[in-house]
Amino acid sequence: MRSATGLAVLVTALAAGAASAAAAPADDGLGLALRPGQADYRAGDQVRLDLTVTNSTGSACALPTTAVGTAQITGVRRDGRDLAPSLARSFHDDGIAAAAGAGLTTVEPGATATVKLTGIRLHDGDAPGDVVFRSVAATPDGGGLDSLWPVGAPGRYEVTAGYVTLPVTGATNLCPGATALRTTTFTVGDGGTAARRWLWPVAGALVLLALLAVLVVVLRARRRRPTAAAVALLLVAVGALVGGGSRPARADYSIDPTGGVPVSGVDFQAAVDGCLKGFAEPGGDPAGLLPRLKDKKTPKVRIVPTPGGSGAFETPESADGKGSSSVTWNPTSTDPYDDGVARDPCAALYHELNHADDISRGAVPPGQCGSTGIPTAEVKATLAENRYRAAKGLPPRTQYKEHPLPKSLDECKKPAKKTPPPKGPVKLCENGADCGGSNGDPHLVTFDRVSYDFQAVGEFTLVTATGGDPLEVQVRQAPMAGTRTASVNSAVAFRIGAHRVALTLTGGATRVHVDGAPLAAPPERTDLAGGGTLTRRPSDTGATDGYDVTWPDGSAAAVDQIGRYGYRVLVRLADDRAGKVRGLLGDFDGDPGDDIAPAAGPALTQPVPFAALYPAYADSWRIPADRSLLHYDDGEDTGTFTDRGFPEREVTAGGLDPARRAAAEQICRWAGVTAPGPLAECVFDVAVSGRPEFAVAGATTEQVAPPTGAPITAVPVATASLTPGGEPLTFPGRAGDAVFVDVTAPGIADRCSPYQLVDPDGREIAGGCNINGIGYVDRVDLTATGRYALRVAAAPGDTGRAAVRVYAARDSGGTLQPDGPTVTASIAQPGARARYRFTGRAGERAYVEVPDSTLPDQCSPLELRDPAGQLLRSGCVVNGVGEVDGTLLPADGTYTVLVDPVERGTGTATLRLVTSRDRDATITVGGPPVVADVDRPGAVTGYRFTATAGTSVTVTATAATLPDQCGALVLRAPDGSTLTTGCVINGAGGITATTLPAAGSYTLLVDPSGAATGRVTLALR
Repeated sequence: MRSATGLAVLVTALAAGAASAAAAPADDGLGLALRPGQADYRAGDQVRLDLTVTNSTGSACALPTTAVGTAQITGVRRDGRDLAPSLARSFHDDGIAAAAGAGLTTVEPGATATVKLTGIRLHDGDAPGDVVFRSVAATPDGGGLDSLWPVGAPGRYEVTAGYVTLPVTGATNLCPGATALRTTTFTVGDGGTAARRWLWPVAGALVLLALLAVLVVVLRARRRRPTAAAVALLLVAVGALVGGGSRPARADYSIDPTGGVPVSGVDFQAAVDGCLKGFAEPGGDPAGLLPRLKDKKTPKVRIVPTPGGSGAFETPESADGKGSSSVTWNPTSTDPYDDGVARDPCAALYHELNHADDISRGAVPPGQCGSTGIPTAEVKATLAENRYRAAKGLPPRTQYKEHPLPKSLDECKKPAKKTPPPKGPVKLCENGADCGGSNGDPHLVTFDRVSYDFQAVGEFTLVTATGGDPLEVQVRQAPMAGTRTASVNSAVAFRIGAHRVALTLTGGATRVHVDGAPLAAPPERTDLAGGGTLTRRPSDTGATDGYDVTWPDGSAAAVDQIGRYGYRVLVRLADDRAGKVRGLLGDFDGDPGDDIAPAAGPALTQPVPFAALYPAYADSWRIPADRSLLHYDDGEDTGTFTDRGFPEREVTAGGLDPARRAAAEQICRWAGVTAPGPLAECVFDVAVSGRPEFAVAGATTEQVAPPTGAPITAVPVATASLTPGGEPLTFPGRAGDAVFVDVTAPGIADRCSPYQLVDPDGREIAGGCNINGIGYVDRVDLTATGRYALRVAAAPGDTGRAAVRVYAARDSGGTLQPDGPTVTASIAQPGARARYRFTGRAGERAYVEVPDSTLPDQCSPLELRDPAGQLLRSGCVVNGVGEVDGTLLPADGTYTVLVDPVERGTGTATLRLVTSRDRDATITVGGPPVVADVDRPGAVTGYRFTATAGTSVTVTATAATLPDQCGALVLRAPDGSTLTTGCVINGAGGITATTLPAAGSYTLLVDPSGAATGRVTLALR
């Protein structure tokens, strides 16, 4: 019976696999056949998918054949039920695109190349997540966002996947784009790892019984007692048989030669052991990784082989728990990096173990390293790798990807300069306040800069002209797979004069129709009679192409895919369209207050409650069948895509599971989403969908369509919609209060200062500017009680109205204990401040650390002020962390740490205060070396020496455990001025020969920046 059942399953699986594997070219000219490596697996086995890609482009081109970054899984079902992936970050030793170059192959027209996606074993066993398919979405900075799909448990699996081309570093003639999606099936049966795990104990027990029977027979024959040696031998034999196959005890790290993709001809276990032995040698572990790696109390690291590029990724939901990770290591690759420096396998392993260590600590450095274009985490790991290289006599790496490597992590403390990506809708919305759009699980922004969510399902009017030349944009919103609460844009259509253009997402690829006729391979530019255009171009959101549409009057739209799931739609209107449009994106009249209005009737009061949006507001903008511009296949019409009961209920970010929300925020921040508004939208999209592609698209959207400003959740004390030059907004104020005025006015030209705050006596006491439709009057401390007024001055060219909101800025505060627990400063309203005081003594050095913050990146929201209120030093918050560097306190008294974000900034900042006293000692020119020990953040160690004018001195630094920094060594003159500084890089450094200008007492300081601690040996020659 079991054989018959197994045969039936096999036949079914093979038939389903063959049916779904038929290769058909996608719009991008690549076909795909998807098959499992075999139809049946045992539980715990490493399942495999084969993606066979056909070159249907008509000419030879190059295809990456490594699975990381190219094999994209969009859905997995087990026994008919949808599974959810766990989300994780991944790290790649020279960027994910460079890793793909190892598998680059040229494919002739009509020929194929096969990509093998092999399951990764995360844990020994047959639990669902013990074996996973790893689908990695590449981020523009070379990192990855991983979806770990569980395929370890018994059941019948349906997997939907596609292939995308990665932009391999240095490669030319790459095959374009992506394939359509395909689905295949396979079965994971019982009797896998779990059964095999009990094989040895059972066999051992049987052998034990046999041996006991033999022993009884022997003893009876010889009629004597067994000797101790005989009993011991029996126990050893049984122990070897029974215990030999049992699972080893949980270790600090494990080496699994078959857990990834084996590298032929290599003893993987011996290769890893050899590198670890080298790390244990003097100087071989400059980052101090081995103690934690060998500590059984720390999260587990699993090291598995790969024939591709080395990397590391988080495994937060594996059986080894939070903080665990897997390192994929290539033990043979010596291919050069982009800078020409040859790879060293052990150095690459050390690089990835640095990432694993950061993961285990929960201390992965966030964000970009200043404006270097390199993730801070990769700068840290590469600098650590260089220190290992220096200890082994290997040349250092000078680049990560194509970007020069900074000399130290200090450069990562500067805010990154946001620049639009080189691909995508460049210069469409970067500087225009008149751009509207629909993005993600649709988040809408009207032309007058009002943001709201719209999760309905059906076909809707995004914008349509009420006068002038014909212009219309329609969207089809479909349920996000697996939810009844979130939707995505699955199709978009345009009326351009007498023409209609329809884009439809089908099988993960875009189909194009112009006036109802399919455009199978759209050229780069299609001119439409009457002056409009349709242009196909590279996209900023991924490997698939995007599309630009233009109207004769200069209006334009851009459509880009969000992975395989939906579209981002951006629309910019010509100035002459002001007040002559309507739809979900408002009327473009310069008044934000009337933007969310049904097709008939007055505008809805903002913020609009869920019950007012659905179904009445949504129904008012549904497209009648006779007005639809969208494309329909046979048997379809607008009713096919309508679901008036969607969404079933309201879901907000605050209502999400906290763990899932935290994981989504981590993914969004890792992708590069930093602005508060887009970050909140990204967290919602990723948490609800479980798809990291929404984070990738969110990061680039933040650049091509910059947000208007941080969302303010506080309740204003007064609001109004004002006409320039008209009546002001008045509100009561009391002496001692503080207020902040926020304004949205897309119809007012850029200038300072159209906004004027007037006191009860009629005197103007503050003003504010308007830039790109956004303005504010910064914090004002009120000195009198009475009625205040906010006026909007008029100027030629002003149109529309200004939405004005007045907020009470409520300060907060408390005390900080030196070397005590952290406190959290909360800035709930724009303009508010938080003050935390501590008692300091003259000669102490105070260091303020911000280990966690939700404030937007800026300098200088942090200030250290003396007892008289004077500023001593300020600090930045970048990528969610910040500091005020070690500062010498001039006198006894009460000091203040002030948190005062600039502009509209709100959020929280966690504060920790560390105090220390400088250490003073002596050093002699030509004398013995000294060891400087900086054991507390912000501390400074000084060494005094005397010298005569004209003496040339050189400082040599060796055996340093300080992090790589420049400026950590400082040579000061007798008058206290700085003569020169020096670096400590890769454990060594110093100060070059310096001629001393005068006779006297000089000081050599060891003054590392930030929270850096460590030792360094100094010699003065």
